[in-house]
Amino acid sequence: MLGTGLVALGYAHTLAYGFAVSHPTEVCGQRTLDADFPLTRTRVDVFPPRLECYWADSSAYGPSHPTAAGGWLMWIGAALLVAGVVAWAVQLHSRMPRWARAGVILAPAVAAAIWITRVDRFMDLSTIDLRNECFSLQVAQLHSAPAGEVVSTDRSLLPPAVDCVFTDGTTSLILIETLGLWCCLAVFLVCCAMFLRRTAEAAVGGHEPR
Repeated sequence: MLGTGLVALGYAHTLAYGFAVSHPTEVCGQRTLDADFPLTRTRVDVFPPRLECYWADSSAYGPSHPTAAGGWLMWIGAALLVAGVVAWAVQLHSRMPRWARAGVILAPAVAAAIWITRVDRFMDLSTIDLRNECFSLQVAQLHSAPAGEVVSTDRSLLPPAVDCVFTDGTTSLILIETLGLWCCLAVFLVCCAMFLRRTAEAAVGGHEPR
C-alpha cells in the first residue's frame, strides 16, 4: 500500500508541474538572472513521466528537471512495491526454492528499470541528439576529442542496441545495459526452469504407487 501510494503521489506531483501540457516551455520558463543562456528546447517523456528543460549551457551543466521530485517518489514507491511482492512470494508455502521465487519477480523488475532508465531514453532521441551522445561518450572514454567522425547511428529493439558508427570503429552506447538485460533474462529462465522441474517432480511423486 505504501509503495502504491508513493507512486500515485509522484505521478500527481509530476502532473502538477504540467508534464502533459501542450506547451512545456511555460513550465520551464526563461532564466531571468542570466540572459546569455536562454531555453533552447524541452523534452517530455510519458513513462516515466518527466519534463526536461535544456538551456544553452546544458552541455556543460546538464538540463533542468522540474519534475525530478515526482520521479524520485515514483521510483521509491515502485521499489517498495516490488520489495513487498518479493517478501510475500518468499513467505508462501511452495516446493519452489525461495531464491527462485524471488528471482522470478526481481529479474523482470530489474530489467524494466534498466530499460526505462538507460535504453528507452536513447531510443527516443533524434538523430542529431544521438550523434551528440556518441560524441560525448567518445570524449569521456578518450578524455579528448575522438579522432574519427560519426558516420551513422544504428538502433534496434531486439536485441537492444544503440551503436555509434565512427570512421575508425563502432561504439555501443548501451553495452553494459545490454549485458545487464541478458543477465536478467538468464536469471529469469533459471528460476522458471527450477519451477518447472519442481512441478514435474511433484507430478511424478503424486503418481508413484504406494
